Amino acid sequence: MFIILGLFKKKQSLAHAYPELRSIKVRDIMIKDVFCIHREDMLTHAAHTMIGAHISCLVVLEDYKPIGIITERDFIKKLNMVKGQPDELIVVDIMTKKLFTVDTHLDIFEAQRIMKNHNFRKLVIVEGGELKGIITQTDLCRAVEHLTGLYPKAPLVRDHMTKKVLTVSTDDKFLKAKNIMSSKDVGSVIIEDKGEIRGMFTEFDIVSEFFLNPNRLKNSYMKDLMTTPVVCVTPDFDLFEVNQFMLEHNFRRLPVVSEHKILGIITQTDIARGIYDYIESHRDLVPDKKTKKPKEPKHVIKKWGSIIVYEKMPEKQAEKKPKKESEEESEEGSEEESKKEK
Repeated sequence: MFIILGLFKKKQSLAHAYPELRSIKVRDIMIKDVFCIHREDMLTHAAHTMIGAHISCLVVLEDYKPIGIITERDFIKKLNMVKGQPDELIVVDIMTKKLFTVDTHLDIFEAQRIMKNHNFRKLVIVEGGELKGIITQTDLCRAVEHLTGLYPKAPLVRDHMTKKVLTVSTDDKFLKAKNIMSSKDVGSVIIEDKGEIRGMFTEFDIVSEFFLNPNRLKNSYMKDLMTTPVVCVTPDFDLFEVNQFMLEHNFRRLPVVSEHKILGIITQTDIARGIYDYIESHRDLVPDKKTKKPKEPKHVIKKWGSIIVYEKMPEKQAEKKPKKESEEESEEGSEEESKKEK
């Protein structure tokens, strides 16, 4: 898969951020080499392709024309684990048949607005009935990655995270987790045990497990399926910082914790909506020329049981530079030498 990554290598000034972003069309950042599948292909083959390429969807073709899409969310909402043998299912059994498409001239703010209004996370790009590409929420988030640290008083995770976190226990079966995710239309659940986070289970995990052993999946327990340890963040990071972190580490959601307590979850959907709304509402904002160049956000990493927490350091604490061992040794050496001289 080919993704244009070099578009924002050079950091721009905040004064020109909005008009420059507004000039970007979906054709500039869309994925041009789209992974496709045919409607009569086996569903296990679709899962294999998605897992192997580490992608969240496949465009469904018929006579080389796009007629639908199959996504991770389709596996959650439409996969029938009760009747028949799951390994006998084909793509058309669960794919989304109503395909929403846009053309290449759409700008990225319009694309984000469509995704928000229709609760989409990807848009298929078609021109003249021909498939041209696809744009995902990840592409939209990558388009604003260069703005990290440039906005004063940027929106914080605590104000944009999803506060209602869905949980299951380690002894719950897969079907319970799937039914919760399907009914609430969410992409993950947190696995808890005695009030503590033990793991996470996502829509990507469902596709992965379906590929590995579709017939065994419905009788599996969450303790055998969950991903652990779970990477979390504290609520005082801003959206630009967390967006950059998630893109670097290929995350699409992160639980938000404080003092060993889960407060919510920040998803790529939350981040994209929050950042694009903020940029539009601050389109005339011009930075103070005296403002120093923003530094990389300082954080510490802590391990609490089954979670790894990225905790943001207060600015004053981050500015304090601890002495390096070599510096301390040299100071001690200087003191000893001065004593000898005396």
